[in-house]
Formats: sequence, C-alpha cells, structure tokens
Amino acid sequence: MSVDLSIVIVNFNTAHFLFPLMDSIHKQEWTIDGRPGTCEVIVVDNASKGEDAAMVAPLKAQGMKYIQNTMNVGYGQANNQGFAVSSGRYHMILNPDCCFLPGCFQEIIGHLESNPDSAMVGPLAFMDPEATCMMPPNEMPTPELFAFQTRAQIDLECALKNLATRTKFAYEYWAATEPKEMQMLSGSCLTFRRELFASELPFDPGYPLYYEDTDMFMRLRAAGKKMVHLPGARMLHYWSQSADGHARGAEYRHQISACRFYTKFFGAEGLKAYRENLALSLEYRERGEHVVPFEFQPISVGTEPPTFHVEDGHSNFFVEFAGNPIFTLAVGMFPTEPKSFTVSSVMWQQIGPGNYWIRIIDCDTLETVHAWVITKS
Repeated sequence: MSVDLSIVIVNFNTAHFLFPLMDSIHKQEWTIDGRPGTCEVIVVDNASKGEDAAMVAPLKAQGMKYIQNTMNVGYGQANNQGFAVSSGRYHMILNPDCCFLPGCFQEIIGHLESNPDSAMVGPLAFMDPEATCMMPPNEMPTPELFAFQTRAQIDLECALKNLATRTKFAYEYWAATEPKEMQMLSGSCLTFRRELFASELPFDPGYPLYYEDTDMFMRLRAAGKKMVHLPGARMLHYWSQSADGHARGAEYRHQISACRFYTKFFGAEGLKAYRENLALSLEYRERGEHVVPFEFQPISVGTEPPTFHVEDGHSNFFVEFAGNPIFTLAVGMFPTEPKSFTVSSVMWQQIGPGNYWIRIIDCDTLETVHAWVITKS
C-alpha cells in the first residue's frame, strides 16, 4: 500500500540519534488532499556495530522498516536501497542527526503540492533547538571556485573578494522569507516527487561518502530542474555529528568522492586542478598560514558560551561564527537583543577547544562592524 511520504535514513553507528528524530517525525501535523498525511520510515543500516543495531529494536517494533546490510555499501548506495523499497508519492532523503521543528512537513509537502515546477526542496537547518544558529548555504563546487578559495587563504585581495561574495550569498539565504531557488541544497534533508527519478536512481553508487548529493544536484541542473530552499520549513541538524568518531575514514572517503566528482563533471583538467589546490590548501594549513582580513579582538573563554556587547548605533545586524578568519562555512545568527547576544549553549557544547572567529555584520551595508577571535579552552 502506498503512502504520501517515504523517509529514508541511512544509519552507521548513529542509532541514538534515531529516537529523537522519530519522535519529531511522529509529532509532525500535516495534511494532503484535505486529510492527514501518511508516511513510512525506512532505515538502511550500513553494517553498524552489533550494539547499535540492537538499539533500533524498539523502533522496528513501532513499524519502522529496517534493512540490515552486512557491509558498508556507502551512503549513496544505501539510499538507493531505501528508494527501491519505498512506496511514497513523495520521497525524503534524511540524515539521522536531524530533528524536525513544528510545521516542517506541512511547509515541504504544501510547497510541492502547490508548485509543480519545484523539483526538489530543502528546509532551513539550525544547530540548536532554540533555532538561533542557522547552518550555512552550500555553494556548487567547481575547479575555479576551489582555486579562488584556496588562494583566499593567503592573499588579502582574494580573501576580501571571497568574503564579500559569500557574505551576500549567505545573508540572502538566511534572511529569505519566501521560497528561494538555489543551485544546490543541503543533502541532510531533501524531498521530491517519486517520479523525479523514474528512469534513474537518486544517487550514483560510485561515491562512498560525500559528493553523492552534489552529483545529483549537477544532474538535476543539467536537466533544467528547479531546486528550492524553504525558509518556512525548519529543522535541527547536529552539524555532521553522524560522522563524528569516524573522522579518519570519513576524510579518506571524502577524497575518493571528490576525485570522482571533479573527474566526472570537469574531466582530467578539473581533477588536476582540484588535486593541486588541495595540496596547496593543506600546505598553507600545515605552515600555519592564513590571511587575516581585518582586526579581531581576542577573547579567552571556557565551557560557558560567550556573550558579546554591541556598540551603540548598530541595531540592524546579523552575526557569523566560523572556524577560520575568512569565514568559510560560517554559521549565521539574527540576535533578538539590540545591545548584546550570546552564542547558543548547544552549539558551544558541540564545538571542541580551539580558536573561533565571530563578527557582527550590518544588514544594510554587509560591512563588518566588529570582530572577535575566541579561544575556547
């Protein structure tokens, strides 16, 4: 029997995330064709540890479909397995380290029902349950963009140009109140009509981890399909926590997938450019080289999240928080207090010791008002 929405989740030693995720799915209230919507949840396990698989037993008893792989076949292929056994009119690809905020399904399905030209949609993701720290938008990778971003690590002019371009891109994404067409979405949660992949599988199984969604976005763009960011659909995403504890293996798979992506879409020259710039980037990092585009006020803090005070005359601003001084993949915040703001305690707990960069940006000019470098002990 078919359902309205199929949700496929690939699990690899992340069963503890499935319980709050499933609870958030059950709490979603949404309608389709004037009646309550129906959904099925399919979990594909990529050969997790025995104790992790055993943990899922209570969820299976609640009707969750479960596919147990005897080996790790890769994220993309496992998703294809779930797609093959699903029956929903709509299909959702979902990371396990997510939770849905109220009204998310209604926004997603409602938009797809009302907008036949939208092929795929994604929600706005936050790092914290209070929905204050927004995840960054994704940029479509190209050899030229990667080369420019690599150069920006050590060249001030490139750094400032890259910062200005990325700031405008991120601000328009975070500040959007209406659906916004994008070149690509976040692979953590994607929803589409089942017939979108009537003649092919969603993912190229040749990617072991990472880039499988980017490959899909490239194919959809080539086919003239529209991908839409829905700011009214909101969810919590624990910032790649599903890869935590497997960093070494994840990095190895990342390199394999990156090489496949650049070769597939940009040929031998694209692969060569990627490898050369990757080597340069790693060399800069090893030598401790990094351009600092403006003055940062140093602050040392411990386990408690820091509070920042805003100068008079700056009331219309937003905040970026990043792991480097040129704010690559910065988290965005719109503080509600005019004179000060505090970093989310949930986000602060997720990040480890080290240096972090934070800045206040004027919403009208997109210029940096004040900046700090935080050393978390």
